[in-house]
Amino acid sequence: MARVVGEVLEVAREALFAFLVATFPEHAKQEGRLAAYSSTSWHVVSGGVEVLAAVSFFIVGLVEYVSHFSRTAGWIYLTHQRTLDYGKFFGVGTLGFLSYLIQPLTLFLVYCFAEGILRALEASLTGRHLGMAAVSLPWRAVEALARVHQRARLARLVGPSRPDEVVEPANSRFGMLEIYSSEEKPWREEQIVAYGDGFFQLTEKKLVPRGRHHAWRYLLHELEEREVLRGSIVRYGDEPHPDTGE
Repeated sequence: MARVVGEVLEVAREALFAFLVATFPEHAKQEGRLAAYSSTSWHVVSGGVEVLAAVSFFIVGLVEYVSHFSRTAGWIYLTHQRTLDYGKFFGVGTLGFLSYLIQPLTLFLVYCFAEGILRALEASLTGRHLGMAAVSLPWRAVEALARVHQRARLARLVGPSRPDEVVEPANSRFGMLEIYSSEEKPWREEQIVAYGDGFFQLTEKKLVPRGRHHAWRYLLHELEEREVLRGSIVRYGDEPHPDTGE
């Protein structure tokens, strides 16, 4: 019995986690551990729950708002009328409904209603796993703040801009061409670099201590003449750089 209960709780836990993952931004669950819990079925369920929740909150909010409107602004309007008829009572109700529609919370609920339908359709028809805006926007804001913090931290580590330092392969403890730069170069993995009279291929890119600050260290091994050069080639330096050594 205990084993069955444990299995049920485990299934419920995974289902709840999958439901929560369905609300995360699309890019956050395309790979890694979250990707294992990102399924089309749970995104359809999540979209349906979002629609039902939006409709429920809309109806409850409408009843409360119109009721409050009728007791306040609507009642003031009616008490200042010389005669009362069905049209005036209907007008108060209509005005309360229309004013409810332009409330920020109401507009948000309408958006959630449309978003839930779109998320469910996208998941079932195209397989895209869209997240909820109420989760995605704060998520992206946190990511943006993290990137700003990372750039500021990197700028403090690297310090002021300064000329590159180059260590020739003959003087390198790695036996490769070493380039130390305060700027991160837009070189792809295994980038081919033309330097001096030879061609080198990027082996490693790493931020390392260099003097009073840090620098980007690029290790490049020299290609033999018989090797075929594949991909784009970038030229580094018009003239050979002086060997600074270590």
